[in-house]
Amino acid sequence: MLKFFALMASAAAITLSAGVWKNISYYDKNAPVQGNLAYRNERCLLDLRTPDKRTNFPTLIWFHGGGLIKGNLNKKVLPVINHNEIAVVNVSYRLSKGQASCPDYLYDAAAAVAWVLKNIEKYGGDPKNVYVAGMSAGGYLSAMITLDKRYLETFGVSPQQLAGVFPISGQMSTHFQILNERRAKDPQTRDFVIDEFAPIYHAAKNTPPMTFFAGDAEFDYPARVEENQLLVMRMRRIYKNPNAKFYSIPGTNHATCSRPSLAIINDILCKVSKKISKVKTK
Repeated sequence: MLKFFALMASAAAITLSAGVWKNISYYDKNAPVQGNLAYRNERCLLDLRTPDKRTNFPTLIWFHGGGLIKGNLNKKVLPVINHNEIAVVNVSYRLSKGQASCPDYLYDAAAAVAWVLKNIEKYGGDPKNVYVAGMSAGGYLSAMITLDKRYLETFGVSPQQLAGVFPISGQMSTHFQILNERRAKDPQTRDFVIDEFAPIYHAAKNTPPMTFFAGDAEFDYPARVEENQLLVMRMRRIYKNPNAKFYSIPGTNHATCSRPSLAIINDILCKVSKKISKVKTK
């Protein structure tokens, strides 16, 4: 019954079966317009899959990779994740292909997270156990909107409302596609920049738990492991932040580190799910 009313509350949602909703528009109608509105309406959709026959579950928000220039609207079911224990939100966002540019996709990521924090309880989830993850460009988005709190605050929520964040092989300097956008106007743009659009720039003490993943330093993208290490070390040693961790997955490259990273995330969230269930039954 809970799921039925939640579905009716969102006119854009299309149900496929119990616990699955497709193409929910995650921007509030009164949200400030950033960039092309028509393109925002086309791209800014999410899919929600909730565990069947249970409530009070943890939720994992997932941002796809693709260098900020590609990513299919046909959002796939995440491998490894136990959908009987964990709700998954797959998010589409605007792409840097002429119709969008920085910071459009950062606001999209923040708007999607805000939608989940405000609405997941209607679908049976626990708003205190919302997690964010992403691969490659999605890892970059996950880190940026968590560390630069102005994006989430634009939509009335805070990074501190997140139970955990898991960027996978994300660029922690200013993303290369943002530099490509600048290079189109200024050919002298450098190929490595740390400014307000770099997660490293926003390293801080007070963050939700953040666990960063990357492949093997020998096989992942050049400096990808080192950038993640630098961010985590700044958070831990300079800002005394105990909530930052980093794992390099031995023997994996940029693409193949995703699955074992998701396996670790799945294990963490399944433990959370079981803990929630025990508390509920007491």
